Amino acid sequence: MIEATNEISILYVEDEDDVREGYSRALTRICKNLYTASNGEDGLALYKERKPDIVISDIRMPKMDGLEMAKEIKKLDSDINIVFTTAHSESSYLLEAIELQVEGYLLKPVQKKSMINLIKKLARNITLEKENKEQKLVLQHIIDSENSISMITNIKTVSFASKSFLHLFGVLDVKELNEKFTTTLDILSDTEGKLNKSNIIDSMNNGENLYSYINSLEKTNRIITIKDVNDKIKSFYLNISKISSMNFLINLTDITEIEKEREETYKKAYIDGLTGVYNRNKFEEVFEYELKRSKRYKRPFSIAILDIDNFKIFNDKYGHLVGDEVLIMLAQTMKNSIRETDMFARWGGEEFTILFNNTTLENAMVSANNFKNIIENLEHKTAGKITASFGLTQLKENDTMRTIFKRADDALYKAKNSGRNCVKSEM
Repeated sequence: MIEATNEISILYVEDEDDVREGYSRALTRICKNLYTASNGEDGLALYKERKPDIVISDIRMPKMDGLEMAKEIKKLDSDINIVFTTAHSESSYLLEAIELQVEGYLLKPVQKKSMINLIKKLARNITLEKENKEQKLVLQHIIDSENSISMITNIKTVSFASKSFLHLFGVLDVKELNEKFTTTLDILSDTEGKLNKSNIIDSMNNGENLYSYINSLEKTNRIITIKDVNDKIKSFYLNISKISSMNFLINLTDITEIEKEREETYKKAYIDGLTGVYNRNKFEEVFEYELKRSKRYKRPFSIAILDIDNFKIFNDKYGHLVGDEVLIMLAQTMKNSIRETDMFARWGGEEFTILFNNTTLENAMVSANNFKNIIENLEHKTAGKITASFGLTQLKENDTMRTIFKRADDALYKAKNSGRNCVKSEM
């Protein structure tokens, strides 16, 4: 194994020739390169030229003393390792030397063994620092050359980040990134329905670490959103690797455009283009799922068909644009009023449907009457008052979509024949 001292260079500054020559022989045997000077001025010039790893200097010297030289060297490199050789009578210099945060003091006459032991200790630290710097540079090069959006984090702070990751937030380096975000998780947007800060924190509070939690998810659920430097929301697929027990490599793949296309496809397939609520396709898909679940777990559910009263008059009297506005007004009002566990959709024309999850007909009737009253309070600026009629029924054991909707439609027909703006049911 190569001694750490064999890889370092030393600048030795001493004004006494015989002392300098005596110690130089010992230092030459343990370091890669030794540079010597007899005063502070020559020592400073040599430092600027050779950039040694360690500076050993007497304090009292002609032309420029050791303290003055050390101050100038510290301006060039605040991390340089400096060791002073000093005599007992020079205690007046020690306070100033302490302020320079030097690495050691050797009392004259200096014991060569003490000097060599101190140099070896400093050399080991310097070698480790160099190795760490080299590893960081190699890692940074790998991350940047792959042009990936990557970071290494212990969750609290980021220790490495690719240039593309830094550019995402408009910062120059990792230090600025850590100053911008209190923890790494603060980088994530809290977008509902995505892998976000809240559900990660919840999982970690339950005893799971980040690595285990992410890798327990289906790949389709490893999507996060981030707000970039321009306040634009971007979507990324997240992959995580374990580097150590505390550090993780996180790679992000930009899927913003893919997500936009997916959302557009979803909207076309499941969202009504006019009203912005679910369409018939989505309702039928959810209905089939809830039908199976209801029969398996013996849970009740009810459905309602609601129809805007006298809608044809709105179109004929005020035109289709006003009719569309009435549809949108009612749909958005219902969307904002319904429970999260239930479902509201446009069935077609002026008809809408509601699926009341885990709800008996009696309770669904209460909700439907509340909705009727909410709609009754709506007033369009041109068309005036809006009302709707409701037809309800509850799922029976042998029901299909056709049979349950037939009963709901019969109930709606009763509501229309009973003067409209009311709720009727059919069992």
